[in-house]
Order: sequence, then structure tokens, then C-alpha cells
Amino acid sequence: MKKQDGRKLSAGAQEVLRLRIARYLRLGKGTQQQAADIFGLSLPAVKKIWKQYKQGGVNALKAKKRGPHNSTALLAPAQVKEFAGMIKQHTPEYYRLPFSLWTAAAVRMLIKKSKGKL
Repeated sequence: MKKQDGRKLSAGAQEVLRLRIARYLRLGKGTQQQAADIFGLSLPAVKKIWKQYKQGGVNALKAKKRGPHNSTALLAPAQVKEFAGMIKQHTPEYYRLPFSLWTAAAVRMLIKKSKGKL
């Protein structure tokens, strides 16, 4: 039997599969290797699911939010746009910064220097 790639399943289907594997092992119906064979997953995948279940119970197997998390940006989009324009127009020397080229440190210094002026 060919192993399926669980990454191609929807989040809901992955959750159901994880819960079925945990139930199978919890009820002692077979070994982890047998679960891997029955559910068409690799043994390491079944071991990972079982470990998550033992550490966090059913909640550890629930589907979680995917994608990027909330932004941690300290600047508003308008401020980012303004600083990008400033960086494109002039060198750090124009803003009286001790740099001749734009580096991450120079950008941080420009932001700190301009903080009250924007």
C-alpha cells in the first residue's frame, strides 16, 4: 500500500486522521507500526501524532490556524512608505548619519532620529 502525503489533505481531514490514529492507539487496537500501515502514513508521522496526543490530549491534535500570524510591525504602512522614499532619495550622509551607505543600522538610526518629526 502506497503511503499518502498527509500535507495534501485539508486541515479538517488531517485533524480527523490524527484523531482516528490517537483513538486507535489509545484503545490498544494495535501498535504504532500497525497504525501506520492501516492509515497509510509513515511510522515517524504516527509516532509524532501519538507523542502530541500524550503531551496535550485531544486539543493538541486539533487543527490550528494556518498562515501568517498577526503583524508585529512597529511602524504603520504609511510610515514604512515614507521611510522607503527617504532612503531612495538620499544617502545617509544627507540625514547627517555616520554612514555612507544604507545598512540596517543606518535605517534604524534614521527611524529613531525621525521619530518625533513624522
